[in-house]
Amino acid sequence: MGTRPEVSVVIPFRNASAWLPQTLASLQSQSGVEAELIAVDDGSSDASAALVQRLWSHHPWPLRLLRLDGVGVSRARNQGWHASQAPLVAFLDADDLMLPGRLADQRALLMAEQQWSHCLCGWVRLDAAGRPLVEVRPWLEGAGFSPAEAFRHKAVLPSAWMLRRQALEAVGGFDPALAHAEDVDLLLRLALAGQRGTWLRRIGCGYRVHAGSASRHVQSQAHSLLWVVDRQLRRLPTTPAAQALAREQRYTTRAWAGWKAWTGGDRPLAQELWSTSLGMSPLSPARTWLHLAENAGRSSRREGVTFTPELLLHDPVWRRLESKLLLRWLRPEPGERLVRRLRADLVKELGEPADGSPWWPPRLRTQLSGEDPLRDLRAQVLSWSARLIGEPESSDSELAQDLAGLLRQWLAVVWPEDRRASQRILEESLAIAPQPQALRALARLERHDHPLGARALEQLAAAAELAAPAGPNAQKPPPPAMPAAAFWEREQGPPDRCLGPHCSACAERLLQDWRQEPLGPTSQRWYPPSQRQADPPFGVHRLSGGRCWIRSPANPWQLTHGLGVANGSGERMAALCRRYPQPWPTCPEPPQSLEPWPVDPPLQLRGRVLAVADLSAENHYHWLVDAVPRLGRALEQLADQGSLHDLTVWHNGGSGPVVRECLVDLLGLRPEQLIDAHHHRHIQAEELLVPDFAGRFAVPAAASVAWWQRTLQPVAPQDGRVLWWWRGPGGWRRPVWGEAEALARFQELMPEQEVEVVDPAGMSLRQQAERIGSAALVVMPHGAGLANLLFARKGCRVLELCSRRYSPPYSNGLAEHLQLDLIRCEQEMLTPKLYQNLLYEGPALEPLRLDPGRVAEALHHSLALPDKPNLQS
Repeated sequence: MGTRPEVSVVIPFRNASAWLPQTLASLQSQSGVEAELIAVDDGSSDASAALVQRLWSHHPWPLRLLRLDGVGVSRARNQGWHASQAPLVAFLDADDLMLPGRLADQRALLMAEQQWSHCLCGWVRLDAAGRPLVEVRPWLEGAGFSPAEAFRHKAVLPSAWMLRRQALEAVGGFDPALAHAEDVDLLLRLALAGQRGTWLRRIGCGYRVHAGSASRHVQSQAHSLLWVVDRQLRRLPTTPAAQALAREQRYTTRAWAGWKAWTGGDRPLAQELWSTSLGMSPLSPARTWLHLAENAGRSSRREGVTFTPELLLHDPVWRRLESKLLLRWLRPEPGERLVRRLRADLVKELGEPADGSPWWPPRLRTQLSGEDPLRDLRAQVLSWSARLIGEPESSDSELAQDLAGLLRQWLAVVWPEDRRASQRILEESLAIAPQPQALRALARLERHDHPLGARALEQLAAAAELAAPAGPNAQKPPPPAMPAAAFWEREQGPPDRCLGPHCSACAERLLQDWRQEPLGPTSQRWYPPSQRQADPPFGVHRLSGGRCWIRSPANPWQLTHGLGVANGSGERMAALCRRYPQPWPTCPEPPQSLEPWPVDPPLQLRGRVLAVADLSAENHYHWLVDAVPRLGRALEQLADQGSLHDLTVWHNGGSGPVVRECLVDLLGLRPEQLIDAHHHRHIQAEELLVPDFAGRFAVPAAASVAWWQRTLQPVAPQDGRVLWWWRGPGGWRRPVWGEAEALARFQELMPEQEVEVVDPAGMSLRQQAERIGSAALVVMPHGAGLANLLFARKGCRVLELCSRRYSPPYSNGLAEHLQLDLIRCEQEMLTPKLYQNLLYEGPALEPLRLDPGRVAEALHHSLALPDKPNLQS
């Protein structure tokens, strides 16, 4: 053959006459590519070299036979690719098989995309007789070729690999000093050198596992892998992210090596590696234990190793490891270390003097609201926080035990509604001590995603009950009751990964088409995209025998967190169901499962029932933005079709004065027509009427804005006044601190400018609408009746004051549809980390601390701006 080869295939071998006929036959089956074979005899004492020459004698691809003196597989492969004449090099071990089309497909991929330096395909593991054990497709598990992906997955097999010769030259090929893990070492060096790789996403190689293969040399393989990974981790930069990866990888590599020793029958080595991995884990003790078990099961499945949960959990090695973990865990030191870290963080964040900080625990206690359903728990947290900083002084051991008790109380609050928060609290509690009930609760939480890890936690809980706490003064706390079944335990499908409105990444993507104009260093003016999203279709669904339900509010705030609708055939209607977390339209992982069926039987209702429920409709914002216009538009459609006299309306807005004003005064419904969903959470109607959702959750549709303008249009003309919509420091949900100070600072800047302070408490909705409608500029802390902007005039300027930790772009949606001039001023002061996790349920509940100078400057800029041209009437 005179054509220069496109690919050089390198086969190293030593005494491989039993395997070479099948291996060479698989290579001879390749087509669609010009190649050469470089066979490297590394000191065979049998007739392997002669066998290669004889079997290849009639094949058109040229053969080059190299003879070495037992230098090892790494040197043999290096000698092979150094002798190659092609720009691409593919490797094939003498006992493996190349499946049809592998060479041509990898060559085509690398030739078509010059950015790729190397390419791996999937492989099938074979037993000694060539029978398939399991297929390995690493890309399905996230394996890739960046440094982080290469370290985490180490997914590589020489017999599945094709590389550019230039890439091998750039990094020096295989390390000749390594007898094992040389492929992982080369993969990591390529990744760290920026040599990009890709997958041929199909099975292209048969990898034979037998008594003579290198993977059977358990001890040397484990030690080589640990050495290789540690050597390459030392090359990572000193950034926090890179060092976190290094800590993670030193643990996970040792954990995997322990599993490899266990399945290879080297029980002492498995015990050593697993035991030392416990002390290296960056995870919490409970998460480490779950990971060790899950890693054993997952690795066994990946490599086709016979495995059952009982084989692992009943093994003496595992039981001894269990005892060692508990012995270390039951000591008081972990809880005391946690207390010392929390103290150092809080003292730093309070500053000097501590009693001058707005976050000083005794000061916060005086600000607790009597209306707060969690007032007593928050008071306990603040008392504990005061003891933490020495007022009065308590021992670290006492503080740790009391912290565990506080976390158990928080768990009871969040468990019914929030799986993610429950997981965080359980792991924080278990970082103090292995409480058996907490371990069992975590096992319940993990049962769907990690069934083997959950069983390991349950077994650990049983062992913890038999173990005595360490220390002369240690006492076992009374076992808390297990949490009642939560709605998410009845869900079908994967757990949610969506963060809902709290997801800053999704919010940024949502606003990527908006333009921002900086107004000094403290605020930004927002310009909406030129193209508005069209409203979705809106109609009323008629469901004979239909059912509607809200999730029984198990949260202290009695807010609806899920609702469902089903037709008379018992089919849930996805388009009419909602539950938290509610994703932004830009969410890459929106929740997949629908609201679960209720447990209680429905209330049977005769006649026509209009069912309008929505998430958090009990909240002023969501009632006005989501629920009321949906109900009003549905009533308009139904009125066009006949009388509404016999209509019953089922809603979940509650019974407050604004809700009554909307239902009775604005919509003209009679009190006897209304059913409060909180009293009858599950209904089935002879004829159930359910309107479509009016638009995206928490963002008004254009038709809903038009409905409000028809229904409650302010009479008073816009008179140029400046309003400060007061939130105040006394509320239990997102109080605002520093409003008076910010106003005083502004008056120092512009004493001639009048600012009218409006406290909406006690005002009717119509009165609030009249005030907003008369304003030219409204200053509004986030959460201070933002929905009232529905009644603002076109072109009204809005200065929204928001927190860095919680600023969902609700105001952007209002501004876009109402054509408001939106300015946002973000406040810098953050809630101390201890309070973020222990005092408040999340960013939406944390106080908004205003910076008087920042706010005054933003208000000054807002007043000086000219009108936007497209907003002028």
